[in-house]
Amino acid sequence: MLSSGEKILMALITGEFLLGFLVNVFIVLVNGIDCVKSKKLLQSDLILVSLAISRIGLSCAIIWNSYSILISFDVPSRVRIMDVFFVLTHTANIWFSTILSIFYFLKITNFSNPLFLWMKWRIDRMLFMLLWGPLIISLSIIFPMMERMHYYYHNIFSGGKKRNVSQDVQVSKNKLLVLQVFFGLLSLIPFTLSTISFSLLFVSLWRHTRQMQLNATGSRDPSTEVHVRAMKAVSSFLILILLYYMGFFDIFWSHSEAKSKLASNLGMSFMLLYPFGHSLILILWNGKLRQASLWVWHQALFCLRGRKL
Repeated sequence: MLSSGEKILMALITGEFLLGFLVNVFIVLVNGIDCVKSKKLLQSDLILVSLAISRIGLSCAIIWNSYSILISFDVPSRVRIMDVFFVLTHTANIWFSTILSIFYFLKITNFSNPLFLWMKWRIDRMLFMLLWGPLIISLSIIFPMMERMHYYYHNIFSGGKKRNVSQDVQVSKNKLLVLQVFFGLLSLIPFTLSTISFSLLFVSLWRHTRQMQLNATGSRDPSTEVHVRAMKAVSSFLILILLYYMGFFDIFWSHSEAKSKLASNLGMSFMLLYPFGHSLILILWNGKLRQASLWVWHQALFCLRGRKL
């Protein structure tokens, strides 16, 4: 029987899932329709579509994990294929978000550094490799790690029910902790790249603003607005991804220490804020998506008014 706290959390998690699912489906549909009409897909739209699809999968994996925790908290009883699906969507989502931050940085800023100029010139040709290269490399490292983690989880949970195996359980816990720390360090790579992109965007904005002030032409020109929008998108990603990892590692520790279902579902709630919140911000700061969302909103209001009449 669920406690009142667990019921509230499940209602919150379900609401976050539905909102995140609808927001990301909206991004895919708008860009898909635009691609069919124009018979081409812009590079930025390709990243947004890839990101939205990965977030749809990630939201489904998180909600499945949340409900499975309520049914049974015993780790070995969970379906292995869903854990693989979660790791796949999690890794794809983090790297696609990072590539979006790098894409904003390269397209908007201007530096005289030779490496920057080479990357800026090559970004369109290298985009497919940037999207899938880091993802494939990360998965080739993470999947073997995941197999070992499942093995140690099994030793910990099954060993706790037997006698004279306390030493084996402690060894498994120590090795599991090492793998969790290594997994966290791997996650720092895309986060660090996004932080660097944000910092360089800030430097570029500062230089541009100072140049505009020296020329006495004002600081709120179109280039400044583009800088500010990109910085808001990247900064919101960094804030939400921190919340996501807070929930992510809370679930890790909950499993390893056999904590309550309430603690795990609280982590799930933090995680679901990210695929919903960041995608919503991208819609608000993307001209095409914002116009499409306003059209949908007006149509919904029109239908509601028609029903009242």
